[in-house]
Amino acid sequence: MKNLSIALNAILLVLVIILFVMMNNLKKGMDGGSASIGKNKLLRIAYVNADSINSNYLLMKDFNAEIQAKEAQFQDEYNQKAKRLQDDYQSYMQKKQSGNTSELDDEKAQQKLQTEKSELDGMQQERDELLKDVQDRNFQLQKKIQKFIVDYNKTSKFDYVLGYENVGGSLLYGNDSLDITKPIVAGLNQQYKDSLQKATPNTGTKH
Repeated sequence: MKNLSIALNAILLVLVIILFVMMNNLKKGMDGGSASIGKNKLLRIAYVNADSINSNYLLMKDFNAEIQAKEAQFQDEYNQKAKRLQDDYQSYMQKKQSGNTSELDDEKAQQKLQTEKSELDGMQQERDELLKDVQDRNFQLQKKIQKFIVDYNKTSKFDYVLGYENVGGSLLYGNDSLDITKPIVAGLNQQYKDSLQKATPNTGTKH
């Protein structure tokens, strides 16, 4: 489960939505503190707070809750099967050492233990599939957020939209006047609510 926990931690960090390529291009375009994109044109820059999106985007919160529930269920089932295998093995060894088993008993016990071990080994594949599902859905989630920002910027027309993290990000400081996190989160949440409403079947009856 270690890799799965790492993946979940990565999900909680997901939104450095923002394209370090943009930041590199911005640095290349700067000369002495001003942007060399023309004598009279000023860059329009905004940023979003990735930590705030992680905390407040409803789709991400639901996604994290779903994955954590699956992880807990998987771990519980794995622990139960592992304990059963251990108990059965210890019971078999005690009987074996006491001389109270026949050759047929030994064969049956070994087959049972092998079956239980195979079930545990099979759960490793299930864990790998769950991890892949987390990674795939996380990637799609990032694409959804990036697309929303692109659409949002069609009217706002910023030259750069950067990603900001409270701790550990590449953008070390952002002026609050440039923060567009609230409208981005509000728009994402409204989009998610609309999608849920569309997905809910109409249970009304025609008269």
